[in-house]
Amino acid sequence: MKIKTPITKARLRTHFTYHFWKYLLAILASVFAWNLLYTTTAYRAPEDKRIDLYIQSATATEERAAAFLAPLWHTVVPDMETVSTVFLTGTSQDYYTSMQLSVYIMAGEGDIYMLSPDDFKSFAAQGAFLDLAPFIAEGRINVEGLDLSAGYVALVNDDGVAVGDKVLFGIPATLLNGYQSGMGLENSNLIIGVTTFNGNEENVIKFLDALIQAGR
Repeated sequence: MKIKTPITKARLRTHFTYHFWKYLLAILASVFAWNLLYTTTAYRAPEDKRIDLYIQSATATEERAAAFLAPLWHTVVPDMETVSTVFLTGTSQDYYTSMQLSVYIMAGEGDIYMLSPDDFKSFAAQGAFLDLAPFIAEGRINVEGLDLSAGYVALVNDDGVAVGDKVLFGIPATLLNGYQSGMGLENSNLIIGVTTFNGNEENVIKFLDALIQAGR
C-alpha cells in the first residue's frame, strides 16, 4: 500500500518554520563560494603597480573618493595600474570592524591606512607602519604647518611595554580639511600611516605626499 503525503500550505509553512535555517545557510554558503571564486580568479595588479588605501569612515563614498584620488593617481604615479580605496565603517570598538582591520593588516593588505587615533596607535606600536621622519628629512613628504604630535608612537614588546623613543609613524589629518569637501571624509580624527609591508615604497610615498597636499 502506497502512502501519499499531499503538499499543502500548512505543511509548507511548518516545513519552512523548522528548516528555514538550512536554506539560509545554503544561500550564505553559495554567496561565500562565489565571492571566493571571484577573489581568487579576478585579475589583481602586482604590488608595484597598485596603491591601496584603507580608510575608516562612515561618511565618504567610493565614488567621491575615486573622483578625488584620480587626478593624484594620473599626475603623480601614472604608471600605477590602479589606485583603490577600501572603507571601514567602524572603529576597534565595533567587534566586526576590529576583526576586519586585524585580518587586513595581518594578511599584509593595504599600503596607506587612515585610522582613528586608538586604532592607529595600536597597530603602529606593533610595527605595522613605517617611520616617516626620514622621508620628511629628505624632502619627499611636505608636512609644513601640520601638527605631527599625534603621529608619534613608541613600539611595544610582547608584554605591551613601550621600548625606545616615540617614532613618527603617522601624519595627523586634523588640518587636512580638503578631504571633507573632496571625499565627504571627516578628517578631524584620523591619522595617516604607510604600512611596512606595502611592497611599493617609492610610489606610495609619492602618493602620500600628494594626498597630504590635496587635503590642505
